[in-house]
Amino acid sequence: MQRRDLITGSAAVAALAAIGPVAPAIAKKKVWKLQFGHTGAPNHHYQKIAELFAKRVSELTDGGVKIQVFPSDQLGKQLEITEGVMLGTHQLCQTSDTILSNWIPDFGITNLPFIFNDDWDYRKVFDGPVGEKFAKLVEPKGAVVIGWWENGMRHVTNNKREIKSPKDMKGLNIRVPEGEIFVDTFKALGCNPTIIAFGELYSALQMKTVDGQENPPAHVVTQKFYEVQKYITRTGHIHMSSPILMNKKLLLSMPKEYQEAILKAGREMGPIHTKMVEDLEAGQWKEIAKKGMKITDVDKAPFRAAVKPVIDKYKKKLNGKLIEEVMAAVAAKPKKK
Repeated sequence: MQRRDLITGSAAVAALAAIGPVAPAIAKKKVWKLQFGHTGAPNHHYQKIAELFAKRVSELTDGGVKIQVFPSDQLGKQLEITEGVMLGTHQLCQTSDTILSNWIPDFGITNLPFIFNDDWDYRKVFDGPVGEKFAKLVEPKGAVVIGWWENGMRHVTNNKREIKSPKDMKGLNIRVPEGEIFVDTFKALGCNPTIIAFGELYSALQMKTVDGQENPPAHVVTQKFYEVQKYITRTGHIHMSSPILMNKKLLLSMPKEYQEAILKAGREMGPIHTKMVEDLEAGQWKEIAKKGMKITDVDKAPFRAAVKPVIDKYKKKLNGKLIEEVMAAVAAKPKKK
């Protein structure tokens, strides 16, 4: 695997410049105490990367900014804290592109099926100019994207049969998160998509309300879906990201050097988080196999063909030009150094 360089300090400063003028510097003796909320369990990689972020911010500000991390929706559900950051009732949060699409429909672009081949395709796009375009879409809502963090590629599990091709998915009742693109994708694959809250998913699988679900392997392990599912197919059909948001007014009220430090640390964590998830998944797949689930790898070409109408639909419904820019960035060859 190629080494991916972390975003530089100059890029963080450039990102800061994009959000507008900064407030006058405030006396450095003041210690800024911030709260960061996320939906992951205390043993989830969200907690680990958030703690690394908090430590890095403290280092860069010489202890001037201290961030306390709250896992497991302690500060509110993901939808609530995302809106809270926009309104100013919350300070920092980990959200998702799917959640953001409730306010900014074009964030649904990042959930289009097979638009990314792997997590590093996402990094290639969002650590560059296209990522900055998406970040600017958030600012009118009252928030700033501090960093583009990771969730991972999603894969299908079910309790009915092994999935080797799209025809094996026909008629399966698959739980999906709230989001029109997810529903359309699984309809295109011949399934009956059913929206169920994540917190209710295990019981829905256990009671056979649905036959299966789709998520990264971290959730299969941490939520113990292997207890109620027999098969998992590594489709990698949709990538889910975890943008980190901070209230814009709060950020701009801080000394300029603290603003730059928070942006620098947030952007640095992106590739670190992607590598962390990649390393963790290697062990998670082994654990899934050890727990008795049958893992199937597939030729993705027939799946891509089946969902092409979904891409075509959203090129008309969303920003078609931005979709093309994302796809072009994925296809672009890395620049020679």
